[in-house]
Amino acid sequence: MTQLFILQLVCCTITAMLALHLAMASLQVRWKQQRYEISRWLLCGAMLLFSIHYFLQMTWGFRGQGADVGAVFNIMFYTPISFIITLSIINMESTTNNMLRYCLRGAAAYALIVIVFVCGVIQNGSLRIGSLLYVMLALFVASMAYFIYSIRDEIQKRKKKLLEESATDLMPYVRYAQTSLTLLYISAAFMPIVILFNTLLLYVGPLMLLIIVFFVHSFVSLGYYISPDDNIINEQDELVEQIDNADIKGEELRYKFHKNCYHKSA
Repeated sequence: MTQLFILQLVCCTITAMLALHLAMASLQVRWKQQRYEISRWLLCGAMLLFSIHYFLQMTWGFRGQGADVGAVFNIMFYTPISFIITLSIINMESTTNNMLRYCLRGAAAYALIVIVFVCGVIQNGSLRIGSLLYVMLALFVASMAYFIYSIRDEIQKRKKKLLEESATDLMPYVRYAQTSLTLLYISAAFMPIVILFNTLLLYVGPLMLLIIVFFVHSFVSLGYYISPDDNIINEQDELVEQIDNADIKGEELRYKFHKNCYHKSA
């Protein structure tokens, strides 16, 4: 049994256990908050995808066929997993309309990666797609950079609102948000190494696994600090955004109405 297979087996087992832990923790929280529960199931789905990814790696041995084949397979799985994890964080920080925008942009970025992958397979007749692998990697890194920047921006705006509008203890929430961002920075820095190099994977892989474990446990711990007051804050944010959007639409309608009246009178 090779070291790579052992690492994949350990990762498959631990990510499956993390998915189960996230699901079971839903039964232990005192108060359930809708925004947090959505993020919980997004993370649970990401851990399941991780587990399926490692299971397929062990079964079909894509990584063992070569670093290039393994890199292509990893990008195809790591991209949606990374998007789901980042969306789970953004969902805690942003409003519903912003979430839909991030979902559409993430889907568009993944669609570009899939198009490059399909073109490479058609052109080369196998998973060894040559230079198009680096195009896929560049798209993956660029999309990750965009999402990390978006998370940082949403965290800063959300933190400012909470400090202005809430008198409750925000330290657990702030610690989780800052920890999530730090872990994403570290993960983004190591991700190209994990994808491209088999030898370095044996050293970096366990570190990435520890990061995932720490991130999930930080998320679960945050759930125990959720209180009914957080629902009020979220409802206020949604209401303010709806009012702002309604005002903008109202101004546009009034402008079009006066414009039409002016043309008719002229």
